[in-house]
Amino acid sequence: MLLSKKIAVLTGVNSGIGRKAAEIFAQNGAKIFGVDVRTDCMDELKTVIEGYGSEFVGCQCDVRNVEDVKAALKKAYDYYGKIDIMLNIAGVSCDKPISRISEDEFGRVMDINVKGVFNFCKYVTPYFKKQKHGVIINTSSITAICGSGMGCPYPASKAAILGLSKTLAFELAPWNIRVNTVAPGVINTEMVSALDPSARKTFEKSIPLKHMGDAADVANAMLFLASDMAKYITSANICVDGGYRPSTVNL
Repeated sequence: MLLSKKIAVLTGVNSGIGRKAAEIFAQNGAKIFGVDVRTDCMDELKTVIEGYGSEFVGCQCDVRNVEDVKAALKKAYDYYGKIDIMLNIAGVSCDKPISRISEDEFGRVMDINVKGVFNFCKYVTPYFKKQKHGVIINTSSITAICGSGMGCPYPASKAAILGLSKTLAFELAPWNIRVNTVAPGVINTEMVSALDPSARKTFEKSIPLKHMGDAADVANAMLFLASDMAKYITSANICVDGGYRPSTVNL
C-alpha cells in the first residue's frame, strides 16, 4: 500500500474530489481525518472507509475560520499522534460575467479557495516542522493557467494557490516538507453536473481526449504526490485535464 500507516487530513470530503480522495487514500492504507463545513454524508463515508479496513474521523469546519482550522488540526494530531499529509480540496466557483459579480461573491470565493488553503497550510506547518516531514497538496485548476470564458473569481483564486504553493515549497523544504498542486480540468463532479446538457457537450468536444475526467483521476494524481514515489518532487503542478484549454472554449 502506498500510504501505509500515514495520517491524512483532507478538506472538502463530503462530496466530489474530496470524497473520492478520502476513499482512494484509505484504500492505500492511510487513516483519514476528514474536514468539511457540511457533514450530511460523513457517516456514510465513515462506513465506506471502514469497509476498506481503515479509519475515518469526521470534523465540521469552516476553512475560513482560523479557530475552526486550529481546532480541527489539534483534534487530528491529538487523536492520531501525528499528521503526515495535508490535502486541501474544499472550494467553490462563481460562473458569472464580471458585470454580474458582486464584491461579496468575489470575496466569498477568495475566502474559501485561498484563505481556507492558507489557513490549513499555516497551522499544519508547526506539526510538520516538529516531525521534520510532511506533505501538502493543494488543489488548483487548469483555469489558473489558461483562464476561462467567465467566472473570473475562480481562476483568480486558483492562480493564487499556485503562487502560494510554489513559495511554500521553497520556504518549507529545509524541514523536509513537500508542497505540490494538482490542477483539474473538467471533472464530472457535482459542480459540473449542474451544467445544462449543451454546455457539457461543448466541454467534451473541446477536450482532446474527448471525455470528461472523473474524481478518481484527480485523486490518483494526489495519491502519487502524497506517496514516497514522489519523495523528490516539490513545487510541482500536475494538470489532470485531458489536454483541455478552457480559454479557447466558446460557451
